[in-house]
Amino acid sequence: MLNFKQIEKSDIKKYRAFYSDDEIGCEANMVSAYLWKHEYPIKFAVFDDTLIKAYFRSDGRLWGYCLPHGKNVKGALKAIADDAKENDRQPYMGYMSRKEREEFERLCTGKCIFEPSTTTQDYIYLTEMLAELPGKKYHAKRNHISKFNRTFPDSKTEPVTAENAADALKVAELWCLENGLTPNEHAEYAVIKEALENLNEFEMRGLILYVNQTPVAMTLGSEISPLCFDVNFEKALRDYEGSYAVINNEFAKTLTNYKYLNREEDMGLEGLKKSKLSYHPEIIYERFDGIPK
Repeated sequence: MLNFKQIEKSDIKKYRAFYSDDEIGCEANMVSAYLWKHEYPIKFAVFDDTLIKAYFRSDGRLWGYCLPHGKNVKGALKAIADDAKENDRQPYMGYMSRKEREEFERLCTGKCIFEPSTTTQDYIYLTEMLAELPGKKYHAKRNHISKFNRTFPDSKTEPVTAENAADALKVAELWCLENGLTPNEHAEYAVIKEALENLNEFEMRGLILYVNQTPVAMTLGSEISPLCFDVNFEKALRDYEGSYAVINNEFAKTLTNYKYLNREEDMGLEGLKKSKLSYHPEIIYERFDGIPK
């Protein structure tokens, strides 16, 4: 039987080492897995130097396994099948990228029927495009930024540090209140707070947008791989029109050592999907769920 456990701080770098250095999907981001471990019960097991991730339900029942990563993927898939049998459950495979699906089908031909998951696909952009906003297709974004700069000439951005992390958290707090949410009862606020409290330990990077010394927008993210950076959080106050476009653009300018920016999923929200598509993703990173035959 596989011994699954929640990820701990000391596991972040250890588990990340099971993934390759050209990953661009959020499944390889162990900082994010740690931060969201309570909201989305994710647990890990190590089998023969191979990492197995699984999603659990709030009542403790296992929802589905992910494709293992490491030296013995085939053996780990056999261990998954044995674990499912011992616990009288189907070896349901979830949250698999197209590359992972192809790997699974190569090793376990015909074992699952795959269905696309339309709410968990990542939107991935060329960092250069978001930093420069070139050409006609980004005309509207450049206009939003120009209007913001005309309206708020005393604006500036600063990297998030331990010294100004409270300003980033203040933006998240005010964003919650604007949207009728109680900050201390909102899961994402708690996650942002923990991320800011562990900024250096988790090697996270972020930016704060100020208007007249008042923080009005924040963003924060972490590395998926040397190839791709994950924008985990982005919040802006509605009274400062154009602030989302500004902080998006300014943050991208600080991340040009990465080829790609992963701006994560749309959670099935039509407005969020429209916003993400308006930045013209280079890759819509598909995901699939595998139902055992």
